Amino acid sequence: KKYLQGLTEIMTPLAKVLRAGVESKESLSEDKRDKVCQSLDLIAQAFMILPEKGAAQASEILLKLRPILDGTMDKHLKDDQIMEKVCRCWKYGIRASRLYFKPMIIPLLTKLSKLFPKYPHSAFLYIVCVCVNEFGTHPDYQNLLAQAYTMFSKHGMVKLSGPRAFQEHPDVVGDFFDMQKRYIKNCPNIVFGSELIVDVFKCALSGIGVEHKDACSMLMKFFATFITVGCSATSRLPNGEQAVALMKKIMAQFGPDLTRGVIEGIAFRLPFSRIQFCVEVIESLIRHCGSAAQVWFQKALSAIPQTEHPITHQQFLIALFKNTSQEHKSLRSIKETIKEFASAVRAKIH
Repeated sequence: KKYLQGLTEIMTPLAKVLRAGVESKESLSEDKRDKVCQSLDLIAQAFMILPEKGAAQASEILLKLRPILDGTMDKHLKDDQIMEKVCRCWKYGIRASRLYFKPMIIPLLTKLSKLFPKYPHSAFLYIVCVCVNEFGTHPDYQNLLAQAYTMFSKHGMVKLSGPRAFQEHPDVVGDFFDMQKRYIKNCPNIVFGSELIVDVFKCALSGIGVEHKDACSMLMKFFATFITVGCSATSRLPNGEQAVALMKKIMAQFGPDLTRGVIEGIAFRLPFSRIQFCVEVIESLIRHCGSAAQVWFQKALSAIPQTEHPITHQQFLIALFKNTSQEHKSLRSIKETIKEFASAVRAKIH
């Protein structure tokens, strides 16, 4: 009761500000818009600091706030900042409510699915990420999450159609591939149960040279997670035979392109500070693709200017493929080897 009372006292005046903004027939003045933003920030913060014991009360308050949050979203669909702040309210409201949020997941994802094709805010993708994290393993929501995966993946790829789009929309890149990564981890049966992942992988390859830090990091995490889960877990899925066949098809078709893209990124395409994000991808290729990966690396390296000191192409290849059975040692040694090789190649080019 004390959580419900405390939340009510906090939320009531904030909700009043939002309701006034929704009901206003005129566009908001700068002052009123600032008040709406501040109110949304405070609502998100209240949910963020609520203890776990208050989950039931959080869901009760969130249910009452839902029409106001929906109204605020509908009124400001073209306003990136307000959209982000509304989605932060949902983000922390979902986390605070825990399993008590179940009655609201269907209307929320349904609403976002209808809005995203016309208003592809990256914040909408992040709400999908939160829902997948919280409910991805729950059998009652697999169909809903599968529908959301299809819709957000298809329209996300429209937004990210080509290398230039990756550079121009790094926020969408980050949240889109974060969503893909979370689906792979939490709902692999959805991802590997559809040919759509082939198009997603091709889309990812087109943006492999993205320079923005968070976008580059999340894209590389997607590749590493895809390879690791796809090669180690697909056989245990209900649709295991189909999933394994799909995984083999993707790696046979695109493994060489991924390897070439990563090697070119290390050699000259990516800023030096982004090279660290390639480590997990290279490690996953070496560990899970074995001799095929070695062939891909040899071919990719043949297109890179030869180096002699302090490390040659052949020494780089040998260093990558040794000690792969020792995971932690391998990651550390791979990182050091990659940086040494990158420095040598860049010195040669420049």
